[in-house]
Order: sequence, then structure tokens, then C-alpha cells
Amino acid sequence: MRSKPCWNRSHRRTFAVVVVAWVMAGSSPGDALADWKDDIGYTALQAELGAATPTGVGVNVSQGEARVTDNGPPTTIRYMPNTASAQLSTKTFTDGSGMNVGVNSHADGVANLFIGNTASIAPGVINITNYDANDWLDDKLGSVSKTEPVAHPFKVQNHSWIANAKTPTDKTGVEDLAKRVDYLVNRDDVLIIGGSTNSGSIPDLLAHSYNAISVGRTDGGHGSGPTTFYGSGRPRPDIVAPSGTTSGATPMVSSTAAMLYETAAGSNADHVETMRAVLMAGATKNEFASWDRTATRPIDEVYGAGEVNAYNSYQILAGGETNGTLVAPLTAAGLFGYDFVEAIDFSGTMQYRFDVDPGFVMDELSIFLSWNIQVTNASAVSGEFIPDADPSSSASLSNLELTLRDASNAIIDQSISGVDNFEHIYLQDLAAGSYTLQVSRDQAVDYGLAWRSSISAVPEPASVLLLSSGFAAWGFRRKAVAIQVTG
Repeated sequence: MRSKPCWNRSHRRTFAVVVVAWVMAGSSPGDALADWKDDIGYTALQAELGAATPTGVGVNVSQGEARVTDNGPPTTIRYMPNTASAQLSTKTFTDGSGMNVGVNSHADGVANLFIGNTASIAPGVINITNYDANDWLDDKLGSVSKTEPVAHPFKVQNHSWIANAKTPTDKTGVEDLAKRVDYLVNRDDVLIIGGSTNSGSIPDLLAHSYNAISVGRTDGGHGSGPTTFYGSGRPRPDIVAPSGTTSGATPMVSSTAAMLYETAAGSNADHVETMRAVLMAGATKNEFASWDRTATRPIDEVYGAGEVNAYNSYQILAGGETNGTLVAPLTAAGLFGYDFVEAIDFSGTMQYRFDVDPGFVMDELSIFLSWNIQVTNASAVSGEFIPDADPSSSASLSNLELTLRDASNAIIDQSISGVDNFEHIYLQDLAAGSYTLQVSRDQAVDYGLAWRSSISAVPEPASVLLLSSGFAAWGFRRKAVAIQVTG
């Protein structure tokens, strides 16, 4: 049975939420497309790197799961996978909630895709801590005791469940939880990834947290739309993956992140702001003819930044860090790369240079900027924690903008959302020339920036003539924009 809210009399919420493991009838997280590793570029990465392909070695992770009780007493609570299975027997599991008494099949399917020995792309992950979702919301986030969230010494935490307020009056409590998630991400530098619904509107949790990643499905069969509280009008989900359920899509993204964190270890890509940007900039859009964005809406309303792509995101990390400058850059950034800038160094508009040599065209340019909303403690009582964040105030949510200019200083494109904590520029067929990317702000904050691009030679006139006469029926078409939805 699907989990319902459950708490004891001595620790009761003052609001009610319903937590469920979100799967479609007759399906499980393991019902992922057989070729999902091909779809997200992992097979190509493996072919290129061979034995050097990262596996998530040294990366500690966590998994939250909606409990199953089969209508029995609390002593029958199950939220952990089959730790003795072939996929997971080499791992070390910690029961973070301390209540599990058996195997939860939904948790098993999720764990297989997340860290499984052959089912995932992060088989090198050894240590995983598991939580019951209700316990995580009540106790680990400190919502019942009104204390700070407990320490989360993980790099990635997967949540293939959703939670919604039972009544409109419970929204205040749900917003408190969303803020606690944002505080936790910023404090512990942990990447929290949660799934959307498989239809209808987006869930209250974790889709409304700024600093978490919300995942949908590549086929578009998920809940999508704008946030409705705690900063309304923000598009969700953020990214998609090729599964028939959001429960399966979410660990695909989490597995990709765990693999990337091995490569990022010891670098500035290890920060959560940078890793979110690396995942989003790497997402592909050629799968989706309808994908679009505007200057004030950085990502697509259904498919987010696109389909997660392990190959692209790895290449961004491999491209290394290029430091932005407060003056006009003297050298151009590489085709792939990233930067992490701390608030103390963000004293003015940061600039990055991109060059396209004569005779070439930049087929694709994907740039993503990410930063955290800042959550503070509104309580003056010692030991008490009341999360406070006002998205309409720059003290909580800095307003950063991306502007791409050509050599004449003309604006080529902008991403200037006034409600999000990210910006995204995506262009195709950028002509030869020198371009300057500007990152501006109203309030300094740590940010992560990532980009990827591809360049090809412009066909010689003779080749163009041959094509136009001999292959006129083929024509010339621009690439379709591709996106992936997780489910």
C-alpha cells in the first residue's frame, strides 16, 4: 500500500501532508527504458573513456522513501531496498530512520537505478543512508521539534516520492518544509533531487524548493507547471530523464550526479550550485521539437532544461574551470567548462569570452547559471530554528542575469528571469565572431556557471553548390530542440 502520513502522539505535526511513492499502476521504478544509458549519453562516454569512466567511487549518497505498512502496525514499516540482492549486496546501507523491518519493492527499484551494480551508472557508490520520508520530514528536517535539520554528510540525496498538503490551510506548514530543504542544501552542500508527479500539477514537495532539482519524464507524462507558493510562477520540473515513471527518472538523474561528483571531487565543481549548472547545461534538447525558452522564462514549461546527458555534463567537468573576470577577458573559454564564484569575489559584473573562428559556426551553445536562495533563522530562542526566506527580497533571493553580447556590444540573447534562482541561454547556429557573456547581479551571492558548445566548419561554396543541385530535396534544416522528462 502507498504510504500515508504517520506520526506518534508525542510528536505530531500541526499541519498534514500526504506522502506517496509516485508510480503508475502496474509499473515500478525498474521499468525504465532498456536503452536509457544510450539515451543519456552514458554508453558513448563509456566507449570514449573505457576503464577511466567514473563510477561514483568515494561519493556518499542517501535515499528517502515513502513507507509501506500493508495496513499493519508501525512495526511493519518498510522503506529500504533488498540489500542482499545482486544489484546491492556490495553496498553498505545505514538505516537513517531506524524503523525498517523488511524490503520495500519501490525502494528496491529506485536504489537499483541509483547505485545498482549494473542497473545504474554509479555502481562505485558504496555508502548509502536510507530514510523513511515521513521521518525525514518530521525529524531529520526538524519541522516537529522546530530545530535545525540534522547534518546530511552526503553529496546526492534521491527522493522518488511526492508530498502534498491535505488542505489549503496546511500550505504554511508545507512552505516551512520547503524552506528547510533549501536551508539544508545551502548549509551542507548536498544535491537534493526529487520527482514530480506522473500527471496533473506539480507536487508541493519537493518541487517548490528553490535549491532542489525537480525531475520529470522525457515523454512529458508528468506533472508540470508553475509553482503556486513560496515564490509563484517558477517552471517545474527542472530536467527530465527517459523513464516511464518519475520514480524511475529521478534516480537516473541522481545516478548521473553521483557519477559526476567523483570527477568533481576536490574542484569547485563539487559545490551544489556548480553541479546543478553542470547537469542543466548538459541537458539535451534535440529530442523535443516543442522545447523553448524566453528571456524571462529560462527553461521549458514541460521539459525544463531538457534531458539529462551524462556525456555532455562529464565533458563540462573535463573542460575545467575558467575564471570570470571583472574586466574584458583577454582569452576565450573552451568549448566545455564551468566556473564557481564566491560572493566575496562577485563585486561587479563577471565576464566570459566565447570565440567562433572565421569559417566556422557554433552549432550549439548551452549556458546555465545557478545560485541558492538564502534561508535564515527567524527565531531568537536558543536552540529553536524557524526558517525564514522572502523570495521577493534580494536579501533572500539575489537577482542574477545572463547577457550575451557580440563584438559591437549588441545584445545577442539574455536570460533575465525575476523569479528563479537560475538563468539559461540556449542558442544554435551562432555566426563567427567574438562574444562576451556577462553575469550581473543586484546582490552578491555564490554562483555556479556551466557551458557546453560545438563548432563545425561552414561548407565551402563548391560544396554548397553541389548540395543545392544534387541533393536539393534534402534541404537544410535547423536542429530540433531536445529535452528529457523523468518519471
